[in-house]
Amino acid sequence: MSTKPKASVHVKPCNIAQSERHNRRDAEYIKSLDPKKLYVRLDLSKHNASYVAPEMEGVTLQQHLESIRVMVKQKTGRSMQEKDVEYTDKNGKVRVRKGCSPIRECVVVINEDTRLKALLRFTRMVESRWGIKALQVHLHRDEGHYEIPGDDSTWKPNYHAHIIWDWMDHSTGKSIKLDANDMSAMQDMVAEALNMERGQKKSETGLDHLERNDFILQKQEKEKKRLEEEKRKIQSERDVAKNQARQATEEKTKAEKKAQEAKNQARKAQQEKDEADKKAMAAKAELSSAESKVAEKQSEIDRLEQRINIEQAALEGLQSEVEEKRREKDSIKTSDEWMNPALRAVSGYLVATDEVIKFAIEAIQDYAYSGTGGRGGNHGDCFRDNEAYIIKNVMTRLAAIAKTTFQAIGNWLVYVSSKIAKFNDWELNRAERGVKSVADGEYDWRIDRIDRGRAGGISR
Repeated sequence: MSTKPKASVHVKPCNIAQSERHNRRDAEYIKSLDPKKLYVRLDLSKHNASYVAPEMEGVTLQQHLESIRVMVKQKTGRSMQEKDVEYTDKNGKVRVRKGCSPIRECVVVINEDTRLKALLRFTRMVESRWGIKALQVHLHRDEGHYEIPGDDSTWKPNYHAHIIWDWMDHSTGKSIKLDANDMSAMQDMVAEALNMERGQKKSETGLDHLERNDFILQKQEKEKKRLEEEKRKIQSERDVAKNQARQATEEKTKAEKKAQEAKNQARKAQQEKDEADKKAMAAKAELSSAESKVAEKQSEIDRLEQRINIEQAALEGLQSEVEEKRREKDSIKTSDEWMNPALRAVSGYLVATDEVIKFAIEAIQDYAYSGTGGRGGNHGDCFRDNEAYIIKNVMTRLAAIAKTTFQAIGNWLVYVSSKIAKFNDWELNRAERGVKSVADGEYDWRIDRIDRGRAGGISR
């Protein structure tokens, strides 16, 4: 999976005082920062870049806001409403009318090599389409966080830019209104202008935007837990290895002690031989016995050393196996990871009780078994119209229930079909490609014919 950042832009009302302090890198502002929430490396600030619109030279955002208030009063005859106002509609329901946000700020995710001119190209595209004018652009390369606090090698930069917008139509004195489609188009524009991959749409992910600081704290907390768990496992493995090594050392010490005792006995026997000539034969016999004992002890030492070597090799093998298990755990993903847990739990029930789902699964199995020779007719390598119709119907119905995508439901259908029919690799690949085509809309024109009554029925 690619680790490169994807282009995205998040617009919100501008906190004028905070924005200017942040973008100017005021000394007092830097001192007030909590490194756990936002970290700025002043040694990297020289790589930042800024743009200020000509009409904003020497003008603060607060002064520009005051000029907007005057303009609105002149154009509309009313003071600009900046606070949210509650009101009751004709049905008696209490609603909130959002206050005007004449100056807005967006944070744009960028690459390490993104230049200011690319951001200005994006602002020109926005101004050309909606008339929203950029007042300031600030490119920051000095913010980020440490995966491990204090370890410079774990520094993770957060490359981004702040764009301050005048969100007013100066010809009418009214705020410019953008809907969800407009905001999606703005995401497309920033990806095009910066030559970056577009981030996944909110309509696809269903996730709300997470503020940067909350995102970093969440990521750091996950990393901290991961490191603590890894540390605990490593420590446990080390303790086991230390215990085994200590036992081996103790056994070796005992063997060496016994060997020394044997040597002492042999030396004593030799002394007795020298001292007692009259007992030479007895001494020789005793010496021979002692030497035999020495040899026996030496054999015992050799056996113990061999055992130590074997146990050392076993320890190394155990360590290697533990490392292999860790790598396997890191690399293996649950084969059903993509699957909605609710679908997985009721797969058998749905297949047994839902005739439409059963029809879709049988169609997939028939298509997978058909082989390279085709299935007959003018379009032998395609799903039949009624089969595509039923498969898309199941995708639409279950995707809405499980709050997931057509492709995820398609994956589930192929998974269940394969489990029942025990596809080989070729059949599984063919089924996956065919169902993906349905999910991607390649059969929609055929399905539309059935909906309009221009094709055959849906029975098998």
